[in-house]
Amino acid sequence: MPVGMHRPKPSKWKNVWPFLAILVIVPALGWAAATALSRQQTVTVTPTPAPVSTITAATPEQSPAPTTAAPSNEASDPTPSPSPSTTPASSVPDHGAVIQVLNGTGTQGYASAQAGILNQAGYAGTSAANADGWATQTSTVYYEDPSMEGTAKDIASTLGIDNVRQESGLGNPDIVVVLR
Repeated sequence: MPVGMHRPKPSKWKNVWPFLAILVIVPALGWAAATALSRQQTVTVTPTPAPVSTITAATPEQSPAPTTAAPSNEASDPTPSPSPSTTPASSVPDHGAVIQVLNGTGTQGYASAQAGILNQAGYAGTSAANADGWATQTSTVYYEDPSMEGTAKDIASTLGIDNVRQESGLGNPDIVVVLR
């Protein structure tokens, strides 16, 4: 259409507002997506009811037995000595272990507080997240590698947890603590 003297001049904002909208909307959507993804740090591990070991009163009785029997075995037969030497090595806590504390209680910040306790106890590789997808009803410490059993038991005693279980498929963390 022809531009006449009765037609108003088009606004400068008509061409600028789509670019301003993109400059505001795209970063806002990116921030919302990043926030949603960072809050959903889930570990999808399906615990299997395979071999289960639990901390009991019998555990302290088992530790001293190889220590007292080791000198007599070393003197008579050198073959049994590797068995007692591996038992104390696995009962020594590894403070360099990667530990993930998962909050399944609904109390905001509880996993972070427990991770702080573990950091003060010397476990520097501790992180906290939510326990989405875990089917345990009680607070439990899971470990995969048998050499981490001593570390898992030390973490359980530090946090006041009674259940310690060996579980396969934990992935990157050496030990997973699920708080209920």
